Amino acid sequence: PKTQNMKGTTHEISHRYFSLLLSGFAYAGHHASGEMSQNLATVKAGYAAFNAGDIPAWRATLTEDSEWVMQQGMPFAGTWVGAQAIEETIRYRRSPVDKFKVEPIAYYESGDKVFIHVQMTADGLDTEVMHMATMEDGKFARFQVFETQP
Repeated sequence: PKTQNMKGTTHEISHRYFSLLLSGFAYAGHHASGEMSQNLATVKAGYAAFNAGDIPAWRATLTEDSEWVMQQGMPFAGTWVGAQAIEETIRYRRSPVDKFKVEPIAYYESGDKVFIHVQMTADGLDTEVMHMATMEDGKFARFQVFETQP
């Protein structure tokens, strides 16, 4: 079989190498049509479990040392570290009285980050916000809420 000659000027070789390098970046993080990443699948499963009230299934989407950050000025503002502390906060926030729901509108994925555009509703609350999940081994390692106050 005939082999391809890779000889050329330094410029030609540099151009080939650079083109090959760029092609790797162009496809990084992309999935075949209809294929979903593990991170996105976990995020979707986490929101579905949360909205169904299935706290054990929701907690299974967290790393044991997961960190959740709610910005200052928000109810429940603060940082919680560890699945147990986060679960206790969520159980309190999901009281049956307020009918708290977080319905995803769209997902955006970049590397280990998944951004979730959501509609939050509860008694006296109906707003769109952004959430950012940092994923590690297919689980929530960090979660941050970006909300605005009226």
